[in-house]
Amino acid sequence: MFKEFTIEKIAKIIRGQTKMPGLELVRGVNIDSRTTKPGHIFFALKGEHTDGHLYTSEALKLGAVAVVVEREAKAETEVLVSDTLFALGEFARYYRQQFNPKTIGITGTNGKTTVKNLIAKILGKKHRVLYAKKNYNSLIGLPLTIFELNGKEDFLILEMGTSNPGEIKRLCEIGNPQIGIITNIGPGHLKGLDSIEGVRKEKLLLLEALPEDGFGVVGEGVGAINRKNIYSFSINEAQDIKLFEYGSEFMYKGIRLFTPLLGMGNVYNCLAALTVTSILGVESNSQKEALAEIAPEPGRLQPIRHNGLLIINDCYNANPVSMKAAIDFVSHLERPKVFILGDMLELSDESKRMHIEVGEYARKHCDLLLTLDKEAQYYGGKHFNNKDALVDSLIKNLNGDEVVLVKASRALHFEEIVNELLRRY
Repeated sequence: MFKEFTIEKIAKIIRGQTKMPGLELVRGVNIDSRTTKPGHIFFALKGEHTDGHLYTSEALKLGAVAVVVEREAKAETEVLVSDTLFALGEFARYYRQQFNPKTIGITGTNGKTTVKNLIAKILGKKHRVLYAKKNYNSLIGLPLTIFELNGKEDFLILEMGTSNPGEIKRLCEIGNPQIGIITNIGPGHLKGLDSIEGVRKEKLLLLEALPEDGFGVVGEGVGAINRKNIYSFSINEAQDIKLFEYGSEFMYKGIRLFTPLLGMGNVYNCLAALTVTSILGVESNSQKEALAEIAPEPGRLQPIRHNGLLIINDCYNANPVSMKAAIDFVSHLERPKVFILGDMLELSDESKRMHIEVGEYARKHCDLLLTLDKEAQYYGGKHFNNKDALVDSLIKNLNGDEVVLVKASRALHFEEIVNELLRRY
């Protein structure tokens, strides 16, 4: 249950101005007017496609006791601030300070969500755990996760994404992690972070934010860290790895483990979770049970069996590292291989070169390469300008026993190709 505050108290926390007495209790936080409930306080956030200030009246009609705004909304129950996103973070930071769960922050170029889910599954065997749902890893999503705290949790697991310098620092200010995990460092979000070294510098802010008695766990590409209580993990810690269409097996510290998660990248993700939970004292039986029970998330190397086909839905995101990892997994399967690849976004000036390199790699490992969107033309496959034409060509070339990898950056919505294939084939 949400810990209640008066509007007056919240206004002081976020350094806002309000004309109302402010003694009414707030029973929840919302940023979407459509889902506002009586007792909520509504933060009017400005986004790329809309502005929450346009919906303050709707939120109030649905029962919001106050709205937090940057400009006057002509509402009696408004709290005026200079930046609603910063104010949301400040309230979440204060709210987090009211509780004392052991908090784990997870960042990295790849694998954040999967590692988060794995750790939550393992710790959940014996502990009460709150963890970020979906991809709540931003300056909006992380506060919304924190507002779910009720004081009964042993662990809070926060995912921390970034596309611009300073975001990890701000997320750490809000979330106050004692344990930090950097899954890996690679080429992702180069548009905002400029270079792989820029990515590394940004991700390392998580470790810098940890308290003296905290600890960090780091994976590939992070490099040497000059502070105590830093542990590393590597794919070399797994032995006798076997990759199947239905999951992965490997040996870890003398114990054979199975997970329904696919591919070498997910074995690596499992090692990250095993390292952290072992340091926290979790016994191997809980780890083994949890790994066997977890299911692939939609859009993340998700296997879909359909009329003889094996479709690998990996549409959630894409960068050179994750693209090659998906290609490597599919290349080991004993089926004819079709790759449907789209743009890898936010690669800045390196985009053309990286698309050419991934294309050369992909063509060596598939029987048919179909591509879509602007940068994808550099893959060197059969290129299309729209999804319908691509699906038409795909269906004409299928025999019914193929593995079809579908992968692109999230903004391209390649799950529409998956859905159309399921509908039409």
